[in-house]
Amino acid sequence: MHTGTTGPRRPLFLAAGAFGHAVTERLAKAYTGAVVMGVDEGSHPSFWPVSDLLVLVTDHPRPALAEALDSSAYAWGVPWFPIELEPVELRCGPAVAPGAGACHRCFTRRRAQHDRSPLPAEARRRESNEPGAERVTGYAPHHVGMAVALARAAVRDLFGPDAAAGAGESGEAGAEGPRAAAHVRSVNLADGRTARHRVVAVDQCPRCRPARGGEDLSWRIFEPLTDAAPVGS
Repeated sequence: MHTGTTGPRRPLFLAAGAFGHAVTERLAKAYTGAVVMGVDEGSHPSFWPVSDLLVLVTDHPRPALAEALDSSAYAWGVPWFPIELEPVELRCGPAVAPGAGACHRCFTRRRAQHDRSPLPAEARRRESNEPGAERVTGYAPHHVGMAVALARAAVRDLFGPDAAAGAGESGEAGAEGPRAAAHVRSVNLADGRTARHRVVAVDQCPRCRPARGGEDLSWRIFEPLTDAAPVGS
């Protein structure tokens, strides 16, 4: 399937875990020019090919990888979003569009502030950060289809006709950027409830809401990319 002129032409799908590989395999068939890379053992932005969309699909939250994608997306001016499978929730987003809306770092801060996840925060933190932690990695076949559907909705947020809101005659995104940027979609796997929320950027976030003091601090965006050490899970 070809996504046409409004879709990504060179999407990069990063997969970790059996669920991540199953979802990215399906997504690669839907988008012409897609590249799939396994990141089960970690990765580094220097290994990633030039892309116009970055997507991370994992069978549990991987904060270090998500942070690497978020910082790289802002350094390169490329949109991205994660898809994460938790024991009782499937989440897609936020659909991050650098220069328009909140970043992923703001999402994690807002989530901690207004946590309504069915999985207790401490259990989620332990599962994400402990290398040897036992994790629930099983999934049902229909979870893959749900993740693909959520991913395609996020792509529409970033590349669809509505994403051109505020575009000028040249076709370049205006000051507002994609209208649907920073949206998060989730499915409660216990009761089937779906939700869609928009992330509000944290005031003076150094990544997406830097202070307006007149000094050019854009070089700080590239600082994390100079570390050659692999990014773990």
